[in-house]
Amino acid sequence: MAYFIATYCFVLNNLLPFKHYLVLADKLYSLGARPPVVCAVCHLGKKTAIRLYKTIHQRSPRQGMLPYDPFWTVRSSVHNCHASIFLGLIHDFSQQQQQQSQVPCNAEILITAYDLYCRIVTTNPNPGKREANAPHAILLDINRAWQLFGQLTAGVMSLMHCAQCQARYVVVNNMPKPFQQCPICAVWADKSGRRRWMTVKPRKNTKNQDH
Repeated sequence: MAYFIATYCFVLNNLLPFKHYLVLADKLYSLGARPPVVCAVCHLGKKTAIRLYKTIHQRSPRQGMLPYDPFWTVRSSVHNCHASIFLGLIHDFSQQQQQQSQVPCNAEILITAYDLYCRIVTTNPNPGKREANAPHAILLDINRAWQLFGQLTAGVMSLMHCAQCQARYVVVNNMPKPFQQCPICAVWADKSGRRRWMTVKPRKNTKNQDH
């Protein structure tokens, strides 16, 4: 009898986390996640993740590599602003779980931070050109968001505070200091209105005059 009770408790203890991760996977898929991301953060097997995707979307998942660009946040100040909002939320929610002595759950942190990020950027009353061309002004899709989450966790990126505007922004740690600037203060707008980094501001052309 004791054997059957122990077996039942073992199965129940394993089923409850699995059911919880299935719920999280469903939420991730609703946010646009692809199976490799769900496999990584929900501890599901590849076949289970793909089968769940097909059940939810009634089609096979898209093939190909996940978005990966370690310098995505440096290529545009607007990219950096969006990444800074998202990774700032990741940092805050991670700290909150640690303070509450909870075992960090990357799936829950990713879902909560990304969902709030989307709510924040969609209320932008004056989106830039890049944002205006994106659905609901969301430049950061959840698959790239997961990649940035991994870079922050691995120490490839970190968050800094601007001494001028007090904004919190993300930097790539191995980039030179001129490329670790505030995406709000250290930018300028060209004639088309596009925001550019101060480090790539062109110098004024000067013509040599003969005297």
